[in-house]
Amino acid sequence: MTQTWAPDAYQAKAGFVSNLGRDLIGLLNPRPGERVLDLGCGTGQLSAEIAALGAQVLGVDASPEMVEAARRAQPALEFALGDGQRLEYGAEFDAAFSNAALHWMPDADAVVRGVSRALRPRGRFVAEFGGKGCVATIAEAAAHELGARGCDPRAFPRWYFPDVLEYASVLARAGFEPRLLHLFERPTPLEGEQGLADWLGIFMTAARAELAERWPGFLRDVVERCRPRLYRDGVWSVDYVRLRLLATRVD
Repeated sequence: MTQTWAPDAYQAKAGFVSNLGRDLIGLLNPRPGERVLDLGCGTGQLSAEIAALGAQVLGVDASPEMVEAARRAQPALEFALGDGQRLEYGAEFDAAFSNAALHWMPDADAVVRGVSRALRPRGRFVAEFGGKGCVATIAEAAAHELGARGCDPRAFPRWYFPDVLEYASVLARAGFEPRLLHLFERPTPLEGEQGLADWLGIFMTAARAELAERWPGFLRDVVERCRPRLYRDGVWSVDYVRLRLLATRVD
């Protein structure tokens, strides 16, 4: 089943995703007049911040709901519906940017080949996404509870969390020269007693649709399994691990 998105809930409960990606724009260092592809742009918040620095931005996302929300929020910018695993652009961009999106695209080779095709020679690729070990506590708890309910734990959701060596190989096969590959832990606090339940509701919509009336029980049991590791002093935290990269297209 496919992940679906509710942009309003995402903005209200997961706004930290864009906030934590702001310093990634500094690594991108967009210059006036450059053409930038924002892959997995979501509601377009970071697309707008890149454009404010003078770049011409095209935001692409696989979610019709997210693209519609981005167009409403940023009517002066250009957004397109598209699968990052099937990019069809050819030498149109000076840089590609992606924040917290590539782990939703499991065919990493197809993604990076598409980015490479989309870039002009010596174009740069700047991204941050989930790396090896990301949300391990949550994934383990969810897999256990899905299995207990007769569901395939591998199906919800299908995240891609590589380590540095694996992704270096992905980049090299697509003709990129890595300048930075950094895997780091980023425990991220959530708001309120329902913080983890809200997070699960946003990021596991396929499981919610599959479980239907069993979803509340699943939610309760996953939260309780995660509580010993992820709940401290009245605050929930997500056990994020991030992989940050800067790479240049070689030819």
